[in-house]
Amino acid sequence: MKRILAFLLLMVLAVGILGPTSAFADEPQTGAGTMTDTITDPQNLLGSDVGSVKDAIKETAEQTGVSVRLLYLPHFYEGVKPETWASRVLESMKPAHDTVMLAVASQDGKLVVAVSSNSQAWLKDQTSVDQLSQAALEPVTKGRNPDWVGSAKAMMTQVETLNQNQRHHRIMIIALSATAVVLVILAVVVVIWWRRSSRAGAHHRKSRAAKKEPKPIETISELSDNTQKEAAS
Repeated sequence: MKRILAFLLLMVLAVGILGPTSAFADEPQTGAGTMTDTITDPQNLLGSDVGSVKDAIKETAEQTGVSVRLLYLPHFYEGVKPETWASRVLESMKPAHDTVMLAVASQDGKLVVAVSSNSQAWLKDQTSVDQLSQAALEPVTKGRNPDWVGSAKAMMTQVETLNQNQRHHRIMIIALSATAVVLVILAVVVVIWWRRSSRAGAHHRKSRAAKKEPKPIETISELSDNTQKEAAS
């Protein structure tokens, strides 16, 4: 009952934001599928692999801190860009920080990735969103039959890759910053040492010059006066 209510709430939010939708008008619903806080799959596209997908969602959250939501519908709402529709639906859910939602229109063979507005910059950057979308799209288009399970897992793998790249980027920035600080300190030390050495060298040269200064030469008259003084004494 909790899962059904969660699914119905999601549909009510989508309809309330965007108006009536024909998401389920083209095919009858059998009731089979998955409806949880993280997966809305009334068509049972994930089938018996839903358990492994749930495990992948949990693992992604533990390793990267990114929450993943999966939404599968037959069609997107007509008249609104899928990206806009998915973003509005995601924001209406009051998502946690760093939340990524994969929204799929199975009958159209389309999918979009939406990232919550309260996510970190590296995750909601448009380049990251494009990479997540491409990763999810490839398993859907490369074979005769769409691999929805592979699509979801590929997107989560890309989330982990982006997270690792961000970590490496941070480590590189820290390393470069530390190197810059060390170089500045070394430069200051060298300047101080050079100034002290220059002052010590100048003082030493001055002392040596003072010691080597020649005595003044006495003139002939001075010598004669000195001689007379000595004779008189």
